[in-house]
Amino acid sequence: MFPGKATLLLLFVAASTVQGGLLDLFNTTSDNNLAQVMDTVFEMSRNEFGSLIDGRSNIPVEVEVTFWCGNGASPTLKQTYLYDQDLVNKVYVSKPMVIITHGWTDNANKTWVQETAKNVIKYQDSNVCAVDWNHLAKYRYYVSAIENVPKVSGYVTLFVAFLRDSGIPLDRVTLVGHSLGAQISGQVGYNYRGQIGAIFGLDPAGPLFTAPKDRGLEYRLDASDAKYVQMILTSRGQCGVMTGDGHENFYPNGGFSPQTNCIVPLTSDAEFADQSVCSHLHATELFKFSLVPTIVFKSTKCDDLVSYLANLCILNRTNRLGAASDRSGGNFYLITSPFSPYNV
Repeated sequence: MFPGKATLLLLFVAASTVQGGLLDLFNTTSDNNLAQVMDTVFEMSRNEFGSLIDGRSNIPVEVEVTFWCGNGASPTLKQTYLYDQDLVNKVYVSKPMVIITHGWTDNANKTWVQETAKNVIKYQDSNVCAVDWNHLAKYRYYVSAIENVPKVSGYVTLFVAFLRDSGIPLDRVTLVGHSLGAQISGQVGYNYRGQIGAIFGLDPAGPLFTAPKDRGLEYRLDASDAKYVQMILTSRGQCGVMTGDGHENFYPNGGFSPQTNCIVPLTSDAEFADQSVCSHLHATELFKFSLVPTIVFKSTKCDDLVSYLANLCILNRTNRLGAASDRSGGNFYLITSPFSPYNV
């Protein structure tokens, strides 16, 4: 049985009333403390990543960051360099470009990145490039967010300039980023004063960007960073931002953790950590599937979750989460299935 609004209400109440443990720690007022919470959430969740790196990187950014590009004629992503003399054999400059950037403790070989790239090529008839900054993403959260994100965004900004100078206008460039990758995308958009065509922020990282205080528009994704900005929020107030700041903001299941496919009993900090990471990643799954024309995430425009749950928005217009949005603006709420591909 698919979840309905009654189920969503129970999830919302449960997420709102759980006290103690890691949930309270997200409310810290110290940057360092919040960064330590993020480190703890990572270390307690089950993963194959390994240990976080202490210290700072002294390796040049051009070594730490790589680009992997493909198109319809060559769907296997190939390493592409800044000022690559072989660009014409890897990218069609006559077609749009989608650039995918992973988040903290992630890499460009992850399934969600590769499958999103394949769907872009298959259904969008676009070039695609994946940004791999995996080594810089292995550092503890404070260093990754405060020091490494600007390094990566600066280098991606140069790569976008190279694409522009090679024949792909800025308004035909779309940036897709998850977590810290969404904030990297926002910083790239800021560097171009909002001339990028579109940015899709997949549960943009909140800690050290909007919490415990707002660092400012120079550092975080918002509607001024591109001609169109969409945010998909799936772990509000935990790993992700609490409130969307795009032209359109989508709140699956209210945007809170646990998402319907991430439900486990709220009985321990370790389980909470797994829930947070699962829900944080869920935005990538929703966006990936939204690229498939037959998979529709029907969403209702509504001012807030309470109004949505109270059926006060049932006569409002609807929209589609993800790439198929009508881009008319607003906040949207939807319910998803716990089973892939999650549409109901």
